Amino acid sequence: MKKILILLVSLAITAILLFILLQDEDSETQIKDLAESNKTANSTSSIELETPTVQKQADDSTPLENEVQEEIKEQLPSNVCKEQLAEQYPDLDRQYHQIIEEFYLNDEQMMGDGVYQNMSFEALKPLADSNDPNAMMVYGSDKIWHSATGIRISRSDSQYRTQEQTQEIIKNHQIDLVGISEGEDYLFRAAVFGKVGSVFELSMLLDLAARQMDRKEYKDNLIEDVLIKSHAYKKLLTNIFKNDEALKGVFLSSNDPFKNIQRLYADHEDFEDIKIRIETGSEILYKELVRRWEHEREYYGFDIYPDYLQGELEDYGNAYLECHLR
Repeated sequence: MKKILILLVSLAITAILLFILLQDEDSETQIKDLAESNKTANSTSSIELETPTVQKQADDSTPLENEVQEEIKEQLPSNVCKEQLAEQYPDLDRQYHQIIEEFYLNDEQMMGDGVYQNMSFEALKPLADSNDPNAMMVYGSDKIWHSATGIRISRSDSQYRTQEQTQEIIKNHQIDLVGISEGEDYLFRAAVFGKVGSVFELSMLLDLAARQMDRKEYKDNLIEDVLIKSHAYKKLLTNIFKNDEALKGVFLSSNDPFKNIQRLYADHEDFEDIKIRIETGSEILYKELVRRWEHEREYYGFDIYPDYLQGELEDYGNAYLECHLR
């Protein structure tokens, strides 16, 4: 029996790191936990995203979705519901899984042990510059991660380093804003060339960078600029997935764009003004990103807005997300 597993170790590591960095605990403890997370997360083989989506109206339900509704009404645990769904439709389960890999990561990359992830920045950059979407995604993600923390995502980067050494690197690292900007550009280009999950990765990593900048007491206007970008990319991903509501639900339903803003600025007297500035700035940037996205996708001959889930596969994606509802 095969469950629908979205194997996103890069996302898993990012989520763990963001969780640690967004807590209000002592910084030394966070650095220690961060080092341990970087050491252990790469050994994880898979994670399962459990994010709810908006329930469809009854008159829009498909036969496949209706078949799982009674089980949902009986309050089956989410994981049991999904296991039964995958067991009942193994071919659709396999296709759904393959599509996620198509626009995000393959198995080796999910393990943090892909060929590109074990290459140096100097060796990887020419491949990324040749418009290889996998190389662009790995290079861009690693560039932002390294620029913000001083460490890389790949397992090879940490396997010969002690936890204490990693702690020291993170503690003393000077954030490289130019490197973050460079990584941003590569991730956007990776999305243009088919790895659209790079946009989600980008928004998460920019949230990480903003939190790191806050801890190192960067000026508020610089931090706000990064948060504006993160928020704008979340909006862009919503637009990119306009033809695939199920995928939009997986990637965005639990990603509150204002959570990081609130944690960083809730105690500021001008908190509401900061929110307005970030929202206004992100809307302006979002419109620019949409124009760039549409131009570059059309220029390179891709569908401007992909439609990954069609027919029974779309029904399957919606039914899978329904399993999250109680």
